[in-house]
Amino acid sequence: MSDSQVLPLEAGSRSELLSTRNVFAIQVLSLAASAWKMDESIGLEARTLTMNARLLQVFKGPDRPAVDFRVALPQRREDALTISDFHGFWSHREVEVGRQYIAFSNGAGNDPAAWMEDSVMVELAPATPATATEIALAVDVERRFAPVNSREKAVEVLKTLFANRDTVSGLFGRYACARLSTQYEAYEDPLQAGLMRVVMTDGSTESLRESLIEYLYDESAEHEPSQDKAIKLAQRFIAWARQPEAATMLDRLIDVHLYNLIFPPDEPALPVGKVVPASVDRTALQKIFASHLSPRSSELIAWLTTKP
Repeated sequence: MSDSQVLPLEAGSRSELLSTRNVFAIQVLSLAASAWKMDESIGLEARTLTMNARLLQVFKGPDRPAVDFRVALPQRREDALTISDFHGFWSHREVEVGRQYIAFSNGAGNDPAAWMEDSVMVELAPATPATATEIALAVDVERRFAPVNSREKAVEVLKTLFANRDTVSGLFGRYACARLSTQYEAYEDPLQAGLMRVVMTDGSTESLRESLIEYLYDESAEHEPSQDKAIKLAQRFIAWARQPEAATMLDRLIDVHLYNLIFPPDEPALPVGKVVPASVDRTALQKIFASHLSPRSSELIAWLTTKP
């Protein structure tokens, strides 16, 4: 089986490497845009961006060689100063001649021009050697460990994630989490511990850290955790929030992840004395929350000051 046939299509997966039909690299060779004209049928200005591109590599999809192709991309806007609503994929993307991109698409067939049609494109990101290496790592993990149907295989995926934490991004992080999710309920605590080790170890990329935190939060929300499990995850998130490296992630960590764990809907707040037993730690946490002030962080500060 060629590498481009290894990653399966899994609609609805948290991983774009699994949820899309085609993943491929292109280079933009030339661009030619028609003049903007009012399209009375849709009440918007419209134009066509004609792109000549080169298919460089197919990471997922039909196994085919490099080829040059042309595609006409529709673009729409309200006017020259306004694009307020979603008007299709290519109306909200800017590409440059000479640049290389990784495209994620649900297009059918073997024609790369069809893969880039407005209705089937999912994402477009700058292509780098690191991105190609990251996708190759996902293909390798898929070959060796999928399906991840045992603790031993889950451990191997975690080991791969940890060993590559300083080079991979959320692209591989979301793929790894999608594969680990089959074992989440059976091994929730060790999986949480293993993923938080990746988050908290020096050198992990920010994008990877964000993807792992998001995954742990989503899994917790989906499984409606008991109070003890919610406390455990909140403590892990708090331990991360206290690290200097977490500074750029604090807004969402505080306003979404910690707030929703500590104040579950239609239930009492988690007991502060169990989540943060030591008063010195509660004081330190108040300072962190105060540095990212919002209505929700203010509620968390008030929670921290309640009598345990």
